[in-house]
Amino acid sequence: MTHDPRFPSPPALWAALPWEARERVDSHVVRRARLAAAREVLAAGLFPRPALDACLHLVHVREEILADRLAPHPPRDAAALTERAAALGRPVRALELAWDWDSWGTLLVLDALDGAGERTGLASWRGVERAGPLAVAADVARRLGVELRGPGEEGPDRP
Repeated sequence: MTHDPRFPSPPALWAALPWEARERVDSHVVRRARLAAAREVLAAGLFPRPALDACLHLVHVREEILADRLAPHPPRDAAALTERAAALGRPVRALELAWDWDSWGTLLVLDALDGAGERTGLASWRGVERAGPLAVAADVARRLGVELRGPGEEGPDRP
Protein backbone atom coordinates (compact mmCIF):
# COMPACT_ATOMS: atom_id res chain seq x y z
CA MET A 1 0.00 0.00 0.00
CA THR A 2 1.35 3.41 -0.90
CA HIS A 3 0.81 6.60 1.07
CA ASP A 4 -1.48 9.26 -0.42
CA PRO A 5 0.03 12.69 0.44
CA ARG A 6 -3.45 14.25 0.66
CA PHE A 7 -4.01 12.43 3.96
CA PRO A 8 -1.99 12.29 7.19
CA SER A 9 0.75 9.69 7.14
CA PRO A 10 0.16 6.59 9.28
CA PRO A 11 2.70 7.77 11.93
CA ALA A 12 1.02 11.19 12.12
CA LEU A 13 -2.45 9.66 12.33
CA TRP A 14 -1.30 7.18 15.01
CA ALA A 15 0.26 10.01 17.03
CA ALA A 16 -3.02 11.98 16.88
CA LEU A 17 -5.05 9.12 18.36
CA PRO A 18 -5.69 9.00 22.11
CA TRP A 19 -4.03 6.00 23.77
CA GLU A 20 -7.44 4.38 24.48
CA ALA A 21 -8.25 4.45 20.76
CA ARG A 22 -4.79 3.04 19.97
CA GLU A 23 -5.44 0.10 22.29
CA ARG A 24 -8.83 -0.58 20.68
CA VAL A 25 -7.34 -0.33 17.17
CA ASP A 26 -4.56 -2.78 18.03
CA SER A 27 -7.01 -5.21 19.69
CA HIS A 28 -8.94 -5.34 16.40
CA VAL A 29 -5.77 -5.57 14.32
CA VAL A 30 -4.44 -8.64 16.19
CA ARG A 31 -7.83 -10.34 15.63
CA ARG A 32 -7.54 -9.46 11.90
CA ALA A 33 -10.70 -7.30 12.10
CA ARG A 34 -9.55 -4.62 9.65
CA LEU A 35 -12.83 -2.77 9.24
CA ALA A 36 -13.48 -2.67 12.98
CA ALA A 37 -9.98 -1.24 13.47
CA ALA A 38 -10.57 1.41 10.80
CA ARG A 39 -13.93 2.22 12.42
CA GLU A 40 -12.14 2.86 15.73
CA VAL A 41 -9.86 5.39 14.02
CA LEU A 42 -12.88 7.13 12.48
CA ALA A 43 -14.73 7.13 15.83
CA ALA A 44 -11.80 8.66 17.74
CA GLY A 45 -13.13 12.19 17.12
CA LEU A 46 -10.13 13.55 15.25
CA PHE A 47 -10.57 16.83 13.43
CA PRO A 48 -10.38 17.00 10.54
CA ARG A 49 -11.82 13.52 10.31
CA PRO A 50 -9.42 11.22 8.44
CA ALA A 51 -10.53 9.62 5.18
CA LEU A 52 -11.29 5.91 5.16
CA ASP A 53 -8.24 5.31 2.92
CA ALA A 54 -5.99 6.88 5.55
CA CYS A 55 -7.56 4.71 8.27
CA LEU A 56 -7.10 1.54 6.23
CA HIS A 57 -3.50 2.49 5.48
CA LEU A 58 -2.87 2.94 9.22
CA VAL A 59 -4.45 -0.48 9.90
CA HIS A 60 -2.16 -2.01 7.25
CA VAL A 61 0.90 -0.45 8.92
CA ARG A 62 -0.25 -1.70 12.34
CA GLU A 63 -0.64 -5.21 10.85
CA GLU A 64 2.98 -5.08 9.73
CA ILE A 65 4.14 -3.85 13.14
CA LEU A 66 2.08 -6.44 15.04
CA ALA A 67 2.70 -9.30 12.57
CA ASP A 68 4.06 -11.63 15.26
CA ARG A 69 0.87 -11.18 17.34
CA LEU A 70 -1.76 -11.58 14.60
CA ALA A 71 -4.31 -14.35 15.06
CA PRO A 72 -3.61 -17.22 12.71
CA HIS A 73 -5.75 -17.54 9.62
CA PRO A 74 -8.42 -20.21 9.98
CA PRO A 75 -7.51 -23.52 8.33
CA ARG A 76 -8.39 -23.70 4.64
CA ASP A 77 -7.93 -27.39 4.01
CA ALA A 78 -10.83 -29.56 2.79
CA ALA A 79 -11.36 -31.36 6.11
CA ALA A 80 -11.57 -28.13 8.14
CA LEU A 81 -13.84 -26.42 5.60
CA THR A 82 -16.14 -29.46 5.43
CA GLU A 83 -16.40 -29.44 9.21
CA ARG A 84 -17.13 -25.71 9.21
CA ALA A 85 -19.87 -26.10 6.55
CA ALA A 86 -21.44 -29.00 8.45
CA ALA A 87 -21.50 -26.92 11.65
CA LEU A 88 -23.60 -24.12 10.10
CA GLY A 89 -26.80 -25.56 11.59
CA ARG A 90 -28.61 -25.66 8.24
CA PRO A 91 -28.11 -27.89 5.21
CA VAL A 92 -25.66 -26.67 2.59
CA ARG A 93 -27.19 -26.95 -0.89
CA ALA A 94 -24.22 -25.65 -2.92
CA LEU A 95 -20.77 -24.10 -2.67
CA GLU A 96 -19.82 -21.04 -4.68
CA LEU A 97 -16.28 -19.93 -5.49
CA ALA A 98 -16.12 -16.34 -6.79
CA TRP A 99 -13.70 -13.50 -7.34
CA ASP A 100 -14.02 -10.51 -5.03
CA TRP A 101 -12.02 -7.37 -4.26
CA ASP A 102 -11.14 -5.33 -1.20
CA SER A 103 -8.75 -2.50 -0.36
CA TRP A 104 -5.78 -4.86 -0.65
CA GLY A 105 -6.60 -6.43 -4.01
CA THR A 106 -8.13 -9.60 -5.42
CA LEU A 107 -9.63 -12.42 -3.37
CA LEU A 108 -11.07 -15.79 -4.22
CA VAL A 109 -13.99 -16.42 -1.83
CA LEU A 110 -15.72 -19.71 -1.01
CA ASP A 111 -19.33 -19.39 0.20
CA ALA A 112 -21.81 -22.03 1.37
CA LEU A 113 -25.41 -21.55 0.17
CA ASP A 114 -28.38 -23.02 2.00
CA GLY A 115 -31.82 -23.88 0.58
CA ALA A 116 -33.10 -20.33 1.13
CA GLY A 117 -30.15 -18.88 -0.80
CA GLU A 118 -28.47 -17.50 2.33
CA ARG A 119 -24.72 -17.43 1.89
CA THR A 120 -22.07 -17.93 4.55
CA GLY A 121 -18.38 -17.32 3.93
CA LEU A 122 -16.22 -20.37 4.52
CA ALA A 123 -12.80 -19.21 3.30
CA SER A 124 -10.93 -16.68 1.20
CA TRP A 125 -7.60 -16.74 -0.57
CA ARG A 126 -5.54 -13.70 -1.56
CA GLY A 127 -2.88 -13.63 -4.24
CA VAL A 128 -3.18 -17.25 -5.33
CA GLU A 129 -3.77 -19.00 -8.61
CA ARG A 130 -7.30 -20.31 -9.07
CA ALA A 131 -6.25 -23.97 -9.29
CA GLY A 132 -5.32 -24.42 -5.59
CA PRO A 133 -8.55 -23.10 -4.06
CA LEU A 134 -10.57 -24.76 -6.83
CA ALA A 135 -9.15 -28.17 -5.89
CA VAL A 136 -9.90 -27.59 -2.19
CA ALA A 137 -13.44 -26.34 -2.94
CA ALA A 138 -14.11 -29.32 -5.24
CA ASP A 139 -12.99 -31.69 -2.48
CA VAL A 140 -15.28 -29.96 0.06
CA ALA A 141 -18.23 -30.13 -2.39
CA ARG A 142 -17.57 -33.83 -2.98
CA ARG A 143 -17.43 -34.52 0.78
CA LEU A 144 -20.70 -32.62 1.33
CA GLY A 145 -22.36 -34.09 -1.77
CA VAL A 146 -23.25 -30.68 -3.20
CA GLU A 147 -22.68 -28.74 -6.41
CA LEU A 148 -19.69 -26.40 -6.76
CA ARG A 149 -20.35 -23.23 -8.76
CA GLY A 150 -17.78 -20.80 -10.23
CA PRO A 151 -15.43 -19.12 -10.51
CA GLY A 152 -15.66 -17.90 -14.04
CA GLU A 153 -12.80 -18.45 -16.44
CA GLU A 154 -12.43 -14.68 -16.91
CA GLY A 155 -10.22 -14.48 -13.85
CA PRO A 156 -9.95 -11.71 -11.32
CA ASP A 157 -10.38 -8.75 -13.67
CA ARG A 158 -12.79 -6.23 -12.24
CA PRO A 159 -15.97 -5.73 -14.33
